[in-house]
Amino acid sequence: MVTVPNPYPQEPWTEIADFTYLTPLVLRREVEALLLRPDNGIDAEYIVAEPYRVGFRLDGGAQRQVEVPAGFLTDLVSAPTIAALAGIRRIGPYLEATIVHDFLYVAWQYLEDEADRKPRNEDRRFADEVYRAAMIAAKVPGSQVRLIYHAVRAFGRSTYAAENPGSFGELPEQRPGAV
Repeated sequence: MVTVPNPYPQEPWTEIADFTYLTPLVLRREVEALLLRPDNGIDAEYIVAEPYRVGFRLDGGAQRQVEVPAGFLTDLVSAPTIAALAGIRRIGPYLEATIVHDFLYVAWQYLEDEADRKPRNEDRRFADEVYRAAMIAAKVPGSQVRLIYHAVRAFGRSTYAAENPGSFGELPEQRPGAV
C-alpha cells in the first residue's frame, strides 16, 4: 500500500497565502490506466508521472509544501454537466489546482503511521482553502473560483469522507521510443 507524509497542518491556522506552483504538473495517459484502479473504475484515465509540488504560507509563517506523488490517478476535473454553462470543463486553468485538491481529499487514507486515520473536517477545510488559493494563483477568473470553491464546500463532504483504496497505481514503464 502507498503511504504519504502528512500534508495537513497540525496546528490551527487562519489563512493560506503566497501560494506558488513549484514544479510542473506532468501527466501521462495510459491505455491501461483504467485497469490501474483495483475496482477498474472508469474515472482514472491519467496518472501523475512525476512528483508535483506546490508551496504556500499559513498565517505568514514559513513556506510549506504539499507533494502529490507520482502514481496518483486522476480523472482531471470532474464537474457536473451543468458546470459547462459556467465554462468549467475537464481541462482549464484550474487543472493544476484540482490535482492538488483531489490528492488532499484522499491523502488522509494513506498517511504514514496512521492506518486508523478518520476524515477530519479541518483537513477537508484545508484542502478546499488550498484549492481556492491555487486557483487564484493560476489566475482563474474570480466567478469560476467562487463557483468551484462554493461547490466543493457545499457538496464535497461525502466525496472527502469516502474511502478511495484505488487512488494510486504503479506507473507503467516508459515504452521504448516514447517521449
